[in-house]
This record gives sequence, structure tokens and C-alpha cells, in this order.
Amino acid sequence: MSTSNTAEKTKEQKFHEYILNLPQDKVDAIKGKPLEVLKVIDDYGEHFMDIGRQKGELITTEIREKKPKVMIELGGYLGYSAVLFANELIQDPEAKYYSFEVNPEFAKIATDVIRLAGLSKKIEIIVGKASYTLVDFKERLNKNGSFKALDFIFIDHWKDLYVPDLRELESLNFIAPGTVITADNILTPGAPEYAKYVRLSPEEKKEYNEKNPNPNGDEFLGRWNILYDTDTIKVEYPNGHVDAVEITKCTDYLSG
Repeated sequence: MSTSNTAEKTKEQKFHEYILNLPQDKVDAIKGKPLEVLKVIDDYGEHFMDIGRQKGELITTEIREKKPKVMIELGGYLGYSAVLFANELIQDPEAKYYSFEVNPEFAKIATDVIRLAGLSKKIEIIVGKASYTLVDFKERLNKNGSFKALDFIFIDHWKDLYVPDLRELESLNFIAPGTVITADNILTPGAPEYAKYVRLSPEEKKEYNEKNPNPNGDEFLGRWNILYDTDTIKVEYPNGHVDAVEITKCTDYLSG
């Protein structure tokens, strides 16, 4: 009985090979067409952890209204959301999309998906744990004099990191009145702590942050004086599956 030393390929690796080996006529038909590239992913026949078209449309509607100059996502995965959302920014030559992804292999796949979609100049992938790379990102923006609060944020990574990373974004002054924050999978698999956090009153938030150390670091306590207006928007699929996205808008700062 023989055994193989070759590990079985993951579904992501198999998809990467599929994308890289598309027939040339198929590549010619979809290259530089973001929505056609997304259709290839949709039709691939494997479930991936991406936003999908139905929930994605809720967020693209907000992007069209906001017209962000700087948008980031936490959790780039295979590039689906980056392509979907950055496609809304292509009419503005100054608009930029930054995709933060912790997994280098996923980032490589996303790079090839984004290249196929013709969005390599619009999207930049930043590889590494967001709790570290967000600090580096701010330092980089500070150095070239372009630091300002973010216009739009999409969160779609590990659910237990939603609140720690939001508190870090608050502490780094990436969130200001006008910033729109969207988050996926609020119901499935669920992010109840996040949904609760963005609804806390300033007094409740101050108490929460004082009693709950941020695993990202003590310096990222969060800002109790940021006011949010938030809404959970449910989506029901034909198979009966229900999920939701959270759309949160920073409306004001309290003094103090």
C-alpha cells in the first residue's frame, strides 16, 4: 500500500488553477470586465466565503451614494468583494481601494483575479494581520501627507475580530463623521458583539471599552465619543438561508 506525500489541494488552490488555465477565448472575452470575472466565480460551482451579488448590491448602493475617494476592506479573501466594489470607483481616477488580507496565498489568488478584471491600478492588496498593517498604513499615509479619515470600510473577516479592528480604526482616527462602515455575515455565522457595539450609547461604549481590553493592543481602546447610526439589513435566499449586512454611518463626534 503506497501513500502520497502530496497534500490534497484546497478548493481555493483548485480555483486558482482553474482561473490560470481558462481557455484563451474565455480570457479574451472577460479580461478587463469586472462583472464578467465575478460571473466566472459565481458559476464555478464551489461555495466561497465571499459577499455574493445579493448582499453585495446593498453595499454597492451605498458606495454609489457616498462616492468614496478612499475605501478599505478587512478580509480580501479571493478578491470577489474588491472587484465588485472597486468597479464602482473606476469613474474616479483619484479613488483607491485597499484590500487587507492576512493569508498570503489568498492574496496571490486575489491578485490574479483582480488582474483579470483589469483593476490592478485601482486596488492595492495589503498582506498581513490588520491589527499590524493598519498602523503601518496610517504611518505610510502620514509620511506622504495624505492621511485622513476613511470614506468607506467593508469588514468581512474573522467575526471575533470585527470589534477589535473597529476599535483600532477608531483609535487611529480612521473614522470620522461621514465614514460609512459595512459588515457582512451579521446573522450567519453571526457577529452579535459587533452589532451590539455599534449600537452602544457613548456612556455604554466608554464603560465597555474600559472593561474589555482590546486584544489588538491597549493603545487601541476605541473612541467612546463617536456617534453611529446603524441598521441591520436582512437578506433571504431562495434556499431559505438568511443573513444580513450591517450598514453603519458615523454621524458626529461628542466633545471630550
